[in-house]
Amino acid sequence: MWEKVGIILNQEKKDIYRNASRIIQWLKKRKIKVFVLPRLAQKLPSCQSLSLEEMREKVDFVITLGGDGTIFRAAREFASYQIPLIGINLGGLGFLTEITLANFERGLSNVLEGKYTIENRLMLWTSVFREGVPVENFICLNDVVIGKSSLPRIINLKTFVNNELVTTYSADGLIVSTPTGSTAYSLSAGGPVVHPGLKVVILSPICAHTLAVRPLIVCQNDEIKVVLQPPAPEALLTIDGQVGFPLLEMDIIRIHQAPFETRLIRLQESPFFKVLRTKLGWRGISYKGGRK
Repeated sequence: MWEKVGIILNQEKKDIYRNASRIIQWLKKRKIKVFVLPRLAQKLPSCQSLSLEEMREKVDFVITLGGDGTIFRAAREFASYQIPLIGINLGGLGFLTEITLANFERGLSNVLEGKYTIENRLMLWTSVFREGVPVENFICLNDVVIGKSSLPRIINLKTFVNNELVTTYSADGLIVSTPTGSTAYSLSAGGPVVHPGLKVVILSPICAHTLAVRPLIVCQNDEIKVVLQPPAPEALLTIDGQVGFPLLEMDIIRIHQAPFETRLIRLQESPFFKVLRTKLGWRGISYKGGRK
């Protein structure tokens, strides 16, 4: 039984504190203890504040208020502790956010009553090496993007899978995506939509200089190595579209499966293909009449 819940929210959303207060009061009426991070304590005084470390140890699950980006941030903070997440959508498309604000009472009631499943989502671990020395590590749920920072020039990315050379991409960049991220930037770059139950990784070049270059799908257990070749203009590593790290010439980026997964609380009312039809407008053609 759920007894303690953490709230993570996007403070830039309109009426976020009023909406958060409604949800918090609803939870408290059901004897659920609600916790927020210290920076939100003044805005939401009815909740007990905990540090991120304390929240990781105490809460049974986390509710995110915002869009998919809020879930990405929560996943990086809580996935390694195996804490389930559920999102209430205050954003746009919302592929991952399970509940709309209008039906949050029904959605959270189902969660509290055990009417849900847990869906595990692949995450990626990324390490940056500079002159052979590791300088930074990242985890992501959605995607890793190696791209040019600002100058309108292509970058050259020598790419290996399990130390076997794939090619040197001459492009605006390269997206390395999980199935979760296949409906995001990767899709815009021409990558495939991949069912989240598959354990694969997608490599999608961004505006490749060679037309023959196409997206590539590899196994979850494969290690991807990318070397930023000279001459290199300003380049940037981006994690989930939220965390940036400047890259230098000859930096090596290694990407592989993370040792843990994001646990998403899923309700039966949002199957994957229904979400695709709704969010991407896959309505198809309605045909009337018999065969001639």
